Amino acid sequence: MDKKHWFGVLLALLAAFFNGMVGIFSVNLFNSGMTPEAVAFYKCAVAFFIIVIVLVATNKLGAMLHYLREKWQALIVCSFFGFFMLYFFETAAYGNLNVAVVVFLLFGVSTLVTFITNAILERRILTGKEWMSVLFAILGLYFIFIENEHIEASVDIGFIYAVLAGVGYGLFLVLNKKLNIGGGLIPVCGLLFFGLIYLLIPFSLSGPVGIDGSAWFTLVLLALLPTIGGFWCTTKSLTIMKSQTVQLVELSEPIFALILGFIFLEQLVTPMQMLGGVCILAAILIHEFRFSLCRKAKTVTDTMP
Repeated sequence: MDKKHWFGVLLALLAAFFNGMVGIFSVNLFNSGMTPEAVAFYKCAVAFFIIVIVLVATNKLGAMLHYLREKWQALIVCSFFGFFMLYFFETAAYGNLNVAVVVFLLFGVSTLVTFITNAILERRILTGKEWMSVLFAILGLYFIFIENEHIEASVDIGFIYAVLAGVGYGLFLVLNKKLNIGGGLIPVCGLLFFGLIYLLIPFSLSGPVGIDGSAWFTLVLLALLPTIGGFWCTTKSLTIMKSQTVQLVELSEPIFALILGFIFLEQLVTPMQMLGGVCILAAILIHEFRFSLCRKAKTVTDTMP
């Protein structure tokens, strides 16, 4: 891979690392008395105002307004999937399920959605390389859920929330690339603007919720790291790589979530979860390794007399 591609991979890995903190911070905010609707809305509101302050300080507010006028239709679509569906349902899922389970289910579903949607839009069938990558991703998901058959039906709503979040994120990755949203603080700010409008609806319906003084530090970290940092890295990597590649590299997020969940929430990592993590890493390696081989073979063919 060339340097530009490696930079895209690094950005996707950073996005996965930042996003792996969402569950940790969200659970802490739940413990402070905040509802899922409040957490989803407040973290985006704080992130939006932070970015606006940065844009004002760097004299880029005019560029932001011009970007909104030019891309508002695309932003409305992408923010619905990337902020409303992802953040609302993901945050709600953390209130019902183990952090690692939510992340594995979310990314397993989003992987399927990303690959299948891309194939549909490009009017083709999935390649063998893509099927192998998806297969290993699903195996990782299966190895996580095989030990959760004893979960009571009363928390099944958490599975549904996680699946819907995965559908939203998968469609966001594809549409963000197809609609040429771009990368950087300005696109993230535009997505947050429309995302806040969507998230205001469930937040208002659930009733006003205040923010406890001790929760502000966690809320700011949630806004800075996963919300701003995660989406900045994701949108930037999408300007460099295909959405399928970004999705696969970001499958490393469950690995980070398992580690962070063990360190901060004392959630034990079982052998089956470890095996699931290995399968996810295998999905990434298969896709990238075979991609490199194919590109190398094509280069050799093109240089032959």
